[in-house]
Amino acid sequence: MTQQDLTDYASDSDDSSTAQYIPDTCIGFDVTADFAHFRKVGNNSAKPSYRVPPRTTVAGLLAGIMGMSRDSYYDLFSPSSSAVAVVPKQLPHTYTMGITTVNTNEAAIQYLPLEKDWWDGAEMLTPESYLEHWDKPGRQDLMETPRQRDTYEMLVDPVYRVYVSLADEDVHDDLRERLENSRYHYSPVLGLSECIADIRNVDTHTVESATTNAVDSAAYDDSAVVPSPGVTVKRERAPLYMEATDGGRKTTAFGNITYATGDDRLPVDASRAHAAGDHEVILY
Repeated sequence: MTQQDLTDYASDSDDSSTAQYIPDTCIGFDVTADFAHFRKVGNNSAKPSYRVPPRTTVAGLLAGIMGMSRDSYYDLFSPSSSAVAVVPKQLPHTYTMGITTVNTNEAAIQYLPLEKDWWDGAEMLTPESYLEHWDKPGRQDLMETPRQRDTYEMLVDPVYRVYVSLADEDVHDDLRERLENSRYHYSPVLGLSECIADIRNVDTHTVESATTNAVDSAAYDDSAVVPSPGVTVKRERAPLYMEATDGGRKTTAFGNITYATGDDRLPVDASRAHAAGDHEVILY
């Protein structure tokens, strides 16, 4: 969008300019994959993707690398104890892909006996409830019935530069060591578990204030974005922060992932910009 009033879709997060954790140093690394998919909230059957991973997705990626259990790391990645910035080094083009999904509920999965197997001698881990047998003499053909085929918007060859810092120094150091030595508890992925990611160019950078009015990174809360003539800006509504609940988790704030297209940089309020590594970014 160009020259559109940013208050039309104002973020409902807290004032991040005052609640923000600003570190002295941060970890920087490149992450890429053949495909990525970051499913947009509010969509079920057709699954469009964010072009830039939401902050919650980045937190989940890093928590998985450190082996943290689901819903256990939200305080660690709160705005007062962490800082994250994502630079889309190469905005990906998209490809629509049909993917057949099956239920992975542990209670539904069991080994399919060999005598029922389509391929003689091969033991398969298959939910028996998904299989329907043709009742014909001499045949044990299997027909898959309740599987669901969904349309996914996949990102092709995405490349992002991630900058992250954690206020907990022990966890921060553990994350840096794991990234530097490719010692991941869970394999890093970009969205879907099938989208195995490659992490490289890990380094530690000094974080300094910058005086620029345009940055290389995306913004997760568009309060810092200042529309500029001739610069096309796109925005996508996404979760920003979460907290654990008795039943799992809930989103505590939404933001607008905002980024410039083409060769343009994102125009911002200069007071919110910081320099890290080879880029000028906004930290969240």
